[in-house]
Order: sequence, then structure tokens, then C-alpha cells
Amino acid sequence: MPRKVINDITPKRMSIRDVPISREKKPVIAKPAVDYHERYDIPKVRGNRRPVNPKFVIWLIAIVALLALFFGVSLIFSRATLTITPKVETVTFNNDTYSLPFEVLKLNKEDGMTVEATEEKEANQKASGKIIIYNGYSSASQRLINNTRFETADGKIYRLNSSVDVPGTKVVSGKTVPGSVEATVFADQPGDSYNLRLSDLKGDFKIPGFKGSPRYNSFYALLKTDIAGGLVGKQRIVADTVRATAIEATKAALKENLVKELYAVKPDNYLVFPNSYTITFSSLPDSIVSDSKVKINVRGELNSVVFNSLKLADLVAAKKVANFDNLAVNFISTDDLRTSFVAKDQVSLWKNSAIDLRFTGNAKIKWLYDTAEIKKDLAGEKASDAVRILSKYKEQVKSIVVSFSPVWTRYFPDDLSKIKVIELD
Repeated sequence: MPRKVINDITPKRMSIRDVPISREKKPVIAKPAVDYHERYDIPKVRGNRRPVNPKFVIWLIAIVALLALFFGVSLIFSRATLTITPKVETVTFNNDTYSLPFEVLKLNKEDGMTVEATEEKEANQKASGKIIIYNGYSSASQRLINNTRFETADGKIYRLNSSVDVPGTKVVSGKTVPGSVEATVFADQPGDSYNLRLSDLKGDFKIPGFKGSPRYNSFYALLKTDIAGGLVGKQRIVADTVRATAIEATKAALKENLVKELYAVKPDNYLVFPNSYTITFSSLPDSIVSDSKVKINVRGELNSVVFNSLKLADLVAAKKVANFDNLAVNFISTDDLRTSFVAKDQVSLWKNSAIDLRFTGNAKIKWLYDTAEIKKDLAGEKASDAVRILSKYKEQVKSIVVSFSPVWTRYFPDDLSKIKVIELD
């Protein structure tokens, strides 16, 4: 078989341009991501949850801290207020009489008014002033009667213008202290030679009547004010009508001031009724103010009986309050209440240990409660326990309303001064 020569197949010549060249891509190097978990020490979230925004976490922590601080400060400044309506019952009297124990209060004041001295006359006036009398003799009081003499070291005599009781000695801090009382004395004779200034007196006043007895050295007096006003000769004087007007005006001022002082100094839980006191007035020597002016002086003395309102309340409640529970009560006088003494003359008021007092009109019996004890019971307790704690006072008060500041406080302060009590009328 003849050999077939294939001459028409020739290999294609290739150019270097026709040779495909494989192009390798240059690897892209990514910048490492910032790991906020490591930078801010935040735990990594596992799983598919999105990571927490660190700024949100910081703000959240700040808000929580501020809220904690706010509530902490509010607790420090928290307050509680108790509004109490007391238990009160009105009682009516119709000439009801009660025999009441009493105590006596004594007050005195001096006052004066300066007026023009328009007339002139011959004067024969004794000097006067105040002394303090001391009793160092015994613990018993000593009564010195009117006109008791007091003598200075140079022999001048001055006399009491009214009787006084000098209290006895008392022991203070282990030491015996003499009793003392203030009194007014007048010169034994008129004239300016008896005028005595505080700086002039050398030594104490002695009581000549005690000479020769142990009392002489144990009773003495010291000058409290100048002794002045002594005069013999011509003196400018006040016209009678001017004097009378000045005396009445001074008495009115003295009465007002004495009554004010009576209500101010009376013991707590004691009552003063409008007609339970007497005031007496006495004229004192005039004081020379200038060549043309004189001060008219008056002394007022108040004596009052005062009554224990707690004892009176017990007596009245037992008779006037139905089913009285014998709890502590107080007697509240009202403008409608009228009182009068059964005794016909007021002099006899001071001679007995009890006084019969007649009542007409209305008064109030008020049940008493201890605010300090209520505060102590509530201090540091939960607000939700208030009803249970305060139930022990249900027989003594009508109601107790509790409020807090700030309003979200739910505990009573431990500090008792932060628990305020308001009592409604």
C-alpha cells in the first residue's frame, strides 16, 4: 500500500505575543481591626449578637451612678411630717362648782410718768431707794414688819415702807447661800442729807432691832439703787390735776404689764382666770428730772391664784364626759367660759388650801399624747408600718396623717429632728 504523504499540514508558527501569560493578583493586606474589647476591657460577645457600643455603656454607667447619687442624697435630706388632729370634747357648765387646789403667784412692778412741774411750794420730803435684805441666820424665812429700821455705818436710819418676808438660807453646790429679798426704804428724817449714792455707802446696812442677838450679824442689807429725793426747802411741784392724770395713766400701764407678765411666768399646764388676781397700787416719791420736770412714780403689786389644768381636767372629765377612759387629759378654757369664786370676799381666797370655783359656759377637754414618744416609735421604720405603729394612739388622737419629702421616701428618718409634728386646732 503506497504511503500517504501529508504535505498540506504544517504547524502554525506562534509568536511570543500569542503565548498567554498567567497574571497573578497582588494580595491585598487588610489593616488589622481595632479590638475595642481589649482596649476598654469589655467582655467579648459570643455568638451572633452584635457587639455593644462602648459609648453607650459609658453613658449607661454614668446615668446609673447619677441616679444612685440622687436617691442617696434624697435619703439624707428626707423628712416626715405628722399632721395630728387631737381628740377633743366640748363640755358645758351651768353654774357647776368645783373645789380646786391652787397656788399663788406674786408680782410687782414700778413705773412712772414725767410731767412738767408748774408750781412751787415748801418741801419737806424724805429720801427713798431700794435695798436688798439678806438672811444668813437660818433656813427659816424671817418676816420684817413695816417701819423696821436699817442703819448705815455713820448712823443714818432708813425704814421699810411695808412688811417683807426674807427667805431663809439654802444649799447650792454644797455651799450655804443666804436668802434675799428686795425692798424699798425711806429716810427716817426729811432732807437731802439722807440722799445716798451707791458709791457713797461704806459697809452694810444693819438692823438695830436685832442688836444683842445672833441675828444682828446674820441679817444685813446692801444698797441696790441710789437713795434720793430728800429735800427741805422750796420745790417745784406738779399741779393736782396733772398729777392725778399721770397716776391713772401709770396705773393702767402697770396693770397691762403685770397681767402680761403673769401669763408669761405662770407654770406650764396652769390656768389663770380673768378674775383670779388682784392688783394694788401705791404711790412712790417723785423723782426730780430737772428744774422744771418731775417723774410721778407708782408701784403695782399683783397677787394671783393659779390652777393646775390637768387636775381640773380630771375632775371635769369624770363628771362631764360619758364613759371617760381615765386617760391623761387637759382643760382648755374658751372665750365662752365664765368663772366666779364662791367666797364673797377675796381676802378669804388666800386662807384655804382649796377654792370653790363656779363655771358657766363651755370649755374643752383635750386628750394628751406624747409627741416625743410617737417620733421615737416611727424613727427608722417603714412607711408601710405606720398604720400598725400608730394604732396604739387611736384612743388619744382623732387622726394622724403622714407625708414624706421627697414623696418617694418610704422610710421614716432615724433622726428625730427630721420628723415634724403639726397639730390641728
